[in-house]
Amino acid sequence: MKKNRVLLAGENRLFIDSIKTILEREADFAILGCVSCGVDAIRSARETFPDVIVADQLLPDINLLQVVREVRITQKNAKFLFLIKEETSELLAILGETKNVGIVQNTSDVYELILALRSVSKGESYINPGTITSLRAIPSDGRAFEDPLSEITQREKDVLYWLAKGMTNKEISKTLVLSEKTVKNHVSHILRKLDLTDRTKAAALAWQEGLPMMSEEFFLPPNGASGL
Repeated sequence: MKKNRVLLAGENRLFIDSIKTILEREADFAILGCVSCGVDAIRSARETFPDVIVADQLLPDINLLQVVREVRITQKNAKFLFLIKEETSELLAILGETKNVGIVQNTSDVYELILALRSVSKGESYINPGTITSLRAIPSDGRAFEDPLSEITQREKDVLYWLAKGMTNKEISKTLVLSEKTVKNHVSHILRKLDLTDRTKAAALAWQEGLPMMSEEFFLPPNGASGL
């Protein structure tokens, strides 16, 4: 039997370890590891390529939507099961952007947890009826589904990350192993794509979206790499 490889993420270690113990008893699941924050979930997902990421709603560093967006840069068809305490507009945004997703209450019983995980593992969605009803009651003007940074490339996002950290073009060029002219061009492209007038506004938007809160390793070139 092919085992579904699962990565668990959540700040409450006792809760996550309990889920790990439950799933290890099932023949069709293999636990790749347990992490305690969103950044570690992204890092581990990029290293291990799990079939499903099971994440608690309350991560201590970045929100679930950021985790989904960053994981899907390298894994377009990544599957997620979220254990939630309450329904939020963030969950509406995730459902609007993501296929292969499950949502269950963190008070659900073991049977429902396993049912949801098996459904998501097969490429299906799973949302319990009570959650669907609650989500429908959440007002949304559509903006919750938008990713303001979706128009820029990964390299431009790298530049924006360091720009938001207060670096000059010269400092960014050294960090990313790019020419200063290339960095300048990237900044111009960022401003044009995001419809912004200056780098201060670009930095403000980056902070608003939580980009600088992520680990810098995601925005550095691989060892030995050189830019253009």
